[in-house]
Amino acid sequence: MGKKLFWTDLLIIIGLVMWFWGSEIVKKYAERTWFEPILLWLNDNFIFSVPFWSVFFFGATFVAIVIRVYRRRVGELETLLEDEKRIMALLSEEQRPLQMRYLLGKAARSFVERNPYAIAAQLFQYEIMFGRGNTRISVKNIGEFAREGENVNIFSQHYYNVPTKLYQELREAQKALAAHDLMPAIELADRLQTRLQSKNASQYTGKDAVEFAFCRIALGMMATFLDIRVEHELPEVKAEKLDGMLRSGILMAILMKTNYYVFSNHGSDEKKDRVYYATEIQMPRDRMLALIIFSPGLHEESNAFIDETMRESDQVLRELLARIYYNGNNDAGGGLGHG
Repeated sequence: MGKKLFWTDLLIIIGLVMWFWGSEIVKKYAERTWFEPILLWLNDNFIFSVPFWSVFFFGATFVAIVIRVYRRRVGELETLLEDEKRIMALLSEEQRPLQMRYLLGKAARSFVERNPYAIAAQLFQYEIMFGRGNTRISVKNIGEFAREGENVNIFSQHYYNVPTKLYQELREAQKALAAHDLMPAIELADRLQTRLQSKNASQYTGKDAVEFAFCRIALGMMATFLDIRVEHELPEVKAEKLDGMLRSGILMAILMKTNYYVFSNHGSDEKKDRVYYATEIQMPRDRMLALIIFSPGLHEESNAFIDETMRESDQVLRELLARIYYNGNNDAGGGLGHG
């Protein structure tokens, strides 16, 4: 694109013409030419000395230069301002996760402080990435709060590596169960349980711990369908060994595809008999899991009271998260639903 001609540039041209017109050299060479009548007419009507036109020319040139420099400086400042705006926008985008983590942490704290049985609340964002041989499930902590003095395991990020074939088998069993076909779930649970029974506890690996989690999911599907209690048949020593090798509760909560998942800690430390309530929360763009940890004292209450406590806790937490999430992301209406 060519350079623009500003009105200040015309000052130089006009000044040059006037200076040229008032010059004695022009008068001398204009005699007996076609320009002589024009020059005589100009002299009769506009009588100014040569110094005047010189001052006019140089003055116009100076003004034009000053204005051009000014325009260039203004342009540079506007470009700099736009660059700063872009940088501020990028910084704001980078700080957004920190702001959301702070707000979600406040929501977790507000929830725990309202519920006398709640020890802690943790909020996770998870992602499932399919691979040819293994499927990786990434779980990231995005907000948490625990009462002072309580021993709670809090991690920033954790990965589960699941055999893709096993993951697909579970999905097929869940689809079949939705069509009132329980056999795929029974076959999956029986096969995994038989394989784990055949190994010594000292030989167990992380893969075995994952298979034990899938086995319990399949058994849970059977229990839900038949409306009876279904337990695994592994010896307690083997079950404890496998449980200690994996954060299976969070993995199972993600894979079970139910409104919520309740499990307990059967260890021997101060965490024994704690009740864990995990529920998936639908977000417009993210997959989110909430984990509420209740004190062992909840076991002393009636089943009806426990169920009511969990339902109310679920509702309160969702309302808090909805308020924080939608205000923080400026998304249009809607609530947070079950997974």
